[in-house]
Amino acid sequence: MVSKRHEGPIHIIRNNPEVIAHLLRDAFGLVLPEYTSVINGSEEFTQVAPASYRGDNVVLLCGKDPARPSLAVVAETQLKIDSDKPFTWPVYASVLRERKRCDVLLVVFCTRKSVAAWADTSIDLGHSRFQLRPLVIGPGTAPLVTTTGEAARRPELAILATLVGAAGEPDQASMEIVHAALATLNNAGHKDAVLYSEMVLDALPKAAQRILEALMTTGTTEFKSDFAKRHEARGKAEGKVEGEAKALLLVLAAHGIEISEEQREMVTGCQDTAVLEEWLKRVATAETIEDVLG
Repeated sequence: MVSKRHEGPIHIIRNNPEVIAHLLRDAFGLVLPEYTSVINGSEEFTQVAPASYRGDNVVLLCGKDPARPSLAVVAETQLKIDSDKPFTWPVYASVLRERKRCDVLLVVFCTRKSVAAWADTSIDLGHSRFQLRPLVIGPGTAPLVTTTGEAARRPELAILATLVGAAGEPDQASMEIVHAALATLNNAGHKDAVLYSEMVLDALPKAAQRILEALMTTGTTEFKSDFAKRHEARGKAEGKVEGEAKALLLVLAAHGIEISEEQREMVTGCQDTAVLEEWLKRVATAETIEDVLG
């Protein structure tokens, strides 16, 4: 049963909600926004159609009891400025804090400097000294990994830093660091090694892409990856196919056999060396391009 001690003050406020305004202004010294009336609102917070709030990821730091973590972290990736986030981020933090009964941090990964600057500000919830300021990682923050050795020990961190622009300038040195990370995961047989490589290449500017692709192809003394070896072998195979196609076109020209643009594309687009070699053999007795291509 709800006690009178509990209901007394609430009853007064229900009867005269202006009391709250007086308390805030006179007892706590708060400067209130302009208003014309003070009314009672519903105490019921349950929605008929509850809104679904979902963060990108939650990480729990646990001790002996996984059900009672010592720290919970909400991790969010923010690609653009979103006026809704100052309202939903506090929901994530407070609901998670109530559910797990532990301290909560909000970490936001931003891929653009302007978005990082926007996210790295305090969210004022309107209550005195009740603010939430995200921990922001992105362009302009200090590099998270600074050596190839560290990248080999913590490859995912190096890759994450590259994806959000927190790896420093995308130059030769930083690309050697991310290559060390990618090679380490690839050599360990990580299931997402190739995916990570594609993600990193997609996130980099063209100049940095060329540097990293060169490292992937040739490798380095310390981090010659299986991916680099496969890439190198694939390059040789592609070079052989290209050579066969060029040879076929030269021989056709030497024999005076005319070829249309569509047929030329058919030859240059063929990736099967056995087929190209068979076409080359047919040229000796062919009179038309149809005799060669069948």
